[in-house]
Parts: sequence; C-alpha cells; structure tokens
Amino acid sequence: MRADPAACDRHLAQVPPWVNPRARAKGEIEADLALGRGAEAVRRAEALSAAHPDDHYVTALKASAWRLAGDSRARELYDYDRLIRTYRIEPPDGWTSLDAYLADLERALDRLHPPLTHPIGQSLRGGSQTQRSLLDYPDPEIQALFQALAAPIRRHIEAVGGGGGYDFAGAWSVRLNPHGRHADHVHPEGWLSSAFYVRLPEMRGREGWLKFGEPGTPTSPRLEPGHWVKPEPGLLVLFPSYMWHGTEPFSSAGTRLTCAFDLVRG
Repeated sequence: MRADPAACDRHLAQVPPWVNPRARAKGEIEADLALGRGAEAVRRAEALSAAHPDDHYVTALKASAWRLAGDSRARELYDYDRLIRTYRIEPPDGWTSLDAYLADLERALDRLHPPLTHPIGQSLRGGSQTQRSLLDYPDPEIQALFQALAAPIRRHIEAVGGGGGYDFAGAWSVRLNPHGRHADHVHPEGWLSSAFYVRLPEMRGREGWLKFGEPGTPTSPRLEPGHWVKPEPGLLVLFPSYMWHGTEPFSSAGTRLTCAFDLVRG
C-alpha cells in the first residue's frame, strides 16, 4: 500500500530541521514529486545535489524534478542513446565459444542460488540474490567473467567520455522466478551500473526487458519509462548509476539468471 503523500508532507513539516537534514530533504523532494509540485521539487533537488553531488539518489530525484517541470536539462542526464550501451562479451580464455562459456557459468551460478530468497530492502521481487560479492567466489567460470568484462568496460568508458580507471564496488547474481522483477531504483553510490544476461526464459512482448526512466518514487503525473533494452544471453548493458531502472515482469515458467556490478572511479 502506498503512503499518502499529503500526509507525508504534513509530517515532514513537523520534523525539526536539524534532525537528519539530508534524509528530511529527500523526503521533501519525494513529497513534492508525488504532489506534482515540479518547481518546488527542482528548487530543493538542485540545492541538495549541490551540497551532495556524489549522492546519486539525489541526482535521480533532481532528474525527475526537471522532467516533471519540463526542464530540458533532464534530457542531458537521460541521454539514452549516448549513455546506455550494450556489448556482447567474447568467450574468456579456456572456452571456444560464448555458448559453451555461458552454459558453464549458468551451472556455477545456479549452485549459489537454491537456498536464497530476495533480500529485504532491495529492488528484487520474486527471486534470489547472492549475498557475497562474485569477486569472492573461486569458481573459474565466475572469475573468468571479470576477464571477459574488462574490454567492454574500457570501451564504454572511452565512448561516454568518462576517462580514467575504475574499481568494482560490488558484483552479484540474481535469479528471477516467474512474475519476478526489479522495482525501479538507482545505485546511489556507484558511477556505472550494469546488467549481464546469462539465461533467459521465454519472453512475450517486453516481458523481462530492462527499462529506464520511470522513477521509483511516485510522481504526479506519472512519469513513464523512456527507454528499454531487450535482454539476450551474453549481452552486457552499461549505464549511469543515477538512472532510474527496473525490469518488466515475465510470465513464462523459466527463470532469468543475470549478473550485475557497480563501478566507481579508480
């Protein structure tokens, strides 16, 4: 059940300004967005973003405020064609084809998932997520993935003009069950985020597709997704961590197996 934005707005007004001011400011922006107060949301979001430029949840709120207010700067942050790119990885050393590698990686990842369910407080709905970083697992199939990812990551950084090196800030695997999905969210502490597809169920229409641009917090009027990526086994998607993203649910009987990671500047 969604909260009543007007009630939230009233409660926030009663909170003393010195009590967790950043969290309060985020709540005020969320209330502005939910109540359709675009100009007020822009004013607050720009001030909070200037004070905390590395908090990408604030960047996401600012982009939503700009979009709600009809500000053209939203298109710069959400330049889908330039900032979202896809790459097919090459088979790592030791595998003669991508299909053979994905089959081995699939078996290795499935061994990690059986006892797990979706973690509390995450975007995942209807599936399981590994709790340790994939970088910590010694399985050769999993370690080989990072070898295969290195070249497309470098190409992407060069293409979007980021420059410099990078470090992994986390890496995990997700297995979605039928009707599973990711709620719309951002990765507030990352620089670049990702989706890598290992196994896909049968999908109809846009079922299971990765979507971008629909805020994970209510807005009035609703802001629709602006871009979708069709998953394929062996496909890597890279995008800015501040971009709202989620997945469309799927109804077929199979499971959807992916890996993901966040990068920070090295």
